Amino acid sequence: MPGPHPRYRRPSESGGITIVVALMLLILLTTAAVGMSRNALRDIVTVGFGRQGAMARNVAESGVEWAIYWMDLENGKVATSGSAAQKLVSLKTALLMDDTRTGSAFNLSSSSPTSPTAYTPNGTVLADMTLVTADGSSQGYTLGLTRMGKLPIVLTSQGMGASAYTPAAGGKARQAPDLWATRADAQVTQTPVTFVHAKEVWFSTPVQ
Repeated sequence: MPGPHPRYRRPSESGGITIVVALMLLILLTTAAVGMSRNALRDIVTVGFGRQGAMARNVAESGVEWAIYWMDLENGKVATSGSAAQKLVSLKTALLMDDTRTGSAFNLSSSSPTSPTAYTPNGTVLADMTLVTADGSSQGYTLGLTRMGKLPIVLTSQGMGASAYTPAAGGKARQAPDLWATRADAQVTQTPVTFVHAKEVWFSTPVQ
């Protein structure tokens, strides 16, 4: 008696192949979905880190801009007693009166501006230099100030002839502007991670 035709398959065999193919496709789709979800989570974390890093940079820039603003008390600016601004003004005055401190960075949060301590980056943040946001993160910065000496003006109409500016020579009209360096170290904390960013600028103030 002749056997079944080679192309003939029982219904149970066809159904088994279909199930195997469907399972393989399901495994492949599941693997692809898991891989894409991992990439999405990694992208979310990267974006979050980039946002916090940019925030730390902005806080540091705000710190140096704040220092530049309060270093020049012209136009009627008055610092509130006990504030960070008043501490900065007092430290500036102390550094102007003592040339031996030129070239060294001092801490704005020192208890006594007349006897300032060396600046320590990311040290104690003053109360009016910190902010706690609604999402629980905190932003703040420490500030260091360095008197770099006098800034001679040469090869200009103000720096030539009898009226030339020379460092610490002659009366007030013959003095050079003061040169300063300030550094802000920002701290942005989103528990349990703290992001830091430092920015330093040099600038001059009018003759004192």
